Amino acid sequence: MSRSSTRDALLRQGALLFARHGVADVTTRQLHEAIGARNESALHYHFGGKDGLVEAILRGHLEAVEARRAPLVAAVAADDLTADPRALVHALAAPMDEDLGTELGRAHLRIVARLSYPSLAYRRPFRIVDAPAGLAVVRWLHATLEPLPRPLRLERLAMLRSQLISLFGLRAQLLDESAPGEPPVTGKLFFGNLLDMLVAGLTAPASTETLAAIPAE
Repeated sequence: MSRSSTRDALLRQGALLFARHGVADVTTRQLHEAIGARNESALHYHFGGKDGLVEAILRGHLEAVEARRAPLVAAVAADDLTADPRALVHALAAPMDEDLGTELGRAHLRIVARLSYPSLAYRRPFRIVDAPAGLAVVRWLHATLEPLPRPLRLERLAMLRSQLISLFGLRAQLLDESAPGEPPVTGKLFFGNLLDMLVAGLTAPASTETLAAIPAE
């Protein structure tokens, strides 16, 4: 096996193992056995260790999602839909939905969901890779939600981010582990209903009780 094919095999088999078992429970030996390596130096040679492999898997996944998102965001701008919440959420979610169609794509979604600690939803998004398309959608969503007070806007966008990650991770797991004839809904129904629910939650009017709970500035 060439060096490049060994590296690619580690990226693929590492993603599949991490998705099934979690990063902490996968050993270096398991990774090398999965690619048929003769010794246990390949991981260190290519990635410096397991953490480096995880970072490379995440970076590759996020770069691919951003590449697929870019033309969707360009279409949103060209069609003057930058104030349409459903068009904006679609641009965020559609590239993730595409990953559900392949075993490796599902593994990537499951890893992201496993590693996404809740507090990450409150940090500036799209920091691991350069993601101008994703950042543009976030800016447009902020502007679209401007009638809401800023603390509520930030909370709803954090919830949106967490929901996208967790729900796609759960869907990927369901597809990987379901019995024949399952899951009970098609991919098209899942995605359409997901958009409906996310947009409804994002744009729901704030109740008097919620507004009263916002701290005075």
